Amino acid sequence: MEDEPAIVIGPREQLFHLLAEAAEIEHTLMCSYLYAAFSLKRGNVTGLSPTEAAAVARWRKSILAVATEEMIHLLLVSNLSIALGGKPHFGRPNFPVSTGYFPSGVVVKLTPFSLETIDHFVFLERPRGVQLEDGVGFETNNDYQRMEAHHGLMPSVQDYTTIGRLYDALRSNLKASTRRLGEPALFIGPVVSQVGPDVLSMDGVTTIDSLASALAAIDTIVDQGEGSQADRQNSHYQRFVTTREEYLALKEANPAFAPAWPAAESPVMRLPPDPENKVFVDEPRAARVLDFTNAVYGLLLRFLLQSFGRQGPSAATIQRGYMDAAVTLMHVLEKTASHLVTLPASPSRPGVNAGMSFTMLRAVEPFFTGRAEQQLVSERLDELVAGARVLAWHVPELASLVPTLAAIAPSLANPKTEQAG
Repeated sequence: MEDEPAIVIGPREQLFHLLAEAAEIEHTLMCSYLYAAFSLKRGNVTGLSPTEAAAVARWRKSILAVATEEMIHLLLVSNLSIALGGKPHFGRPNFPVSTGYFPSGVVVKLTPFSLETIDHFVFLERPRGVQLEDGVGFETNNDYQRMEAHHGLMPSVQDYTTIGRLYDALRSNLKASTRRLGEPALFIGPVVSQVGPDVLSMDGVTTIDSLASALAAIDTIVDQGEGSQADRQNSHYQRFVTTREEYLALKEANPAFAPAWPAAESPVMRLPPDPENKVFVDEPRAARVLDFTNAVYGLLLRFLLQSFGRQGPSAATIQRGYMDAAVTLMHVLEKTASHLVTLPASPSRPGVNAGMSFTMLRAVEPFFTGRAEQQLVSERLDELVAGARVLAWHVPELASLVPTLAAIAPSLANPKTEQAG
C-alpha cells in the first residue's frame, strides 16, 4: 500500500481550502477526459472496420459518461461549499498544469486518446492501496512533497498520493468540525442556493445540509471514481481498465489500428512564453474554431456558476433555465471540439491536428443577480450567435450551431428574478 501523508485537521478555513482543491481536481480531470473523448474518430469513413468503429464509439460514450460524472462531482463539491457558508470555486490553472501545483503524483495535461493516455487515466482513478505506474510521458521527474515548517492559522496544503485520500481529508475535517462546532453552526449555508435533483436530474446530484448528507456526497464522488470495496465494475477506474483491454486486443489484431485523430498534446490558443511541450494553434481555420469553442466553454461555466446562489421563490426556475442552457452548450462544445481535432494545428507542426485548449479566464465570479445579470448574459449570448454566423461562413460544417445558440435566449427569459445582491 502506498504511504499516505497524515491528514491535517484544521478549522473551517481548512475545509474551504480542501474543497477548492477538490473542485480544481474534478474540473481539470473533466477537461482531460473530454479532450481524449473528442479526439476519437467517428464512423467508418475514417478507415475503421465496423468492429473497430463500434469499439471506438463505445469508448467515446464511456469516457464522455465519466466526464459527465466529473461535472457532477464538481457540482457536489460546490453544494458542500455553499452548505458550509462559502461559494462555488470554478477557477483552475490553464493547461498544462505546472508540476507541483497539485501533488507530484497528479500530472494534468491535455492529450489525445492513446494507450499512454488511458494508462494515465487508470493511474489517476486508482483505488487507494493499488500501486500502479503512471502512463509513459506522464511521469514526474522530482520527489517534491508538500510540507510546511509550521501548521498555524493558515490552511495546510495537505499532501496526498491519491484523489481518494484528498476526500479522506475532507471527511476527517468535516467530522472534526462537527464535533467542535456542532452541525447547526457548521452547516450554515442555504440549501435553496444549491443545485439539487429538482434542477439537474442525474444520478448522484443531491443537496447538503448535514454531516450525514455531506459524507454521502463524498461517498458518491469516491465510489464513482475508484469504486467501492463491494462494487468497482461501474467505477471510472474499471471503465478505463476495460477500455484499455479492448484497445490492446484490437491493436494486436490490427497493428495499424488508429482510433484517434493526431490531435495536439497541450494545445494553446495564445503564443506561450515557454513553447516547450505545447502546440500553438495558429493555422487560421483551426484558430478560429478554437477561439469559438473556448468561448462556448466559458459561457457554459458561466451558466453553471449562475445556477448556484439563487434566492427567492423563483430560484429553482432560474436554476433550471441556466442548467438547461449549460447542457445545450455541452452539445455545442462536443460538436466544435470534435471538428477541431480534424484540422491541422499549425504550419510549423506538420502532421499534428488542433485540439480544444479549455482556456480559462483569470477569474470566474458570478454576476450580480437581477438586471445586471440579465443584460450581461444576453450580451454574451448575442456575441456567440454572431460569432457562430461568421464561423459558419468559414466552416460550413458548423452552420447548425447558429439556430442552436439562438434558441438558448428564450429559455433564460424568466418573468421574475431576484433582486440584485
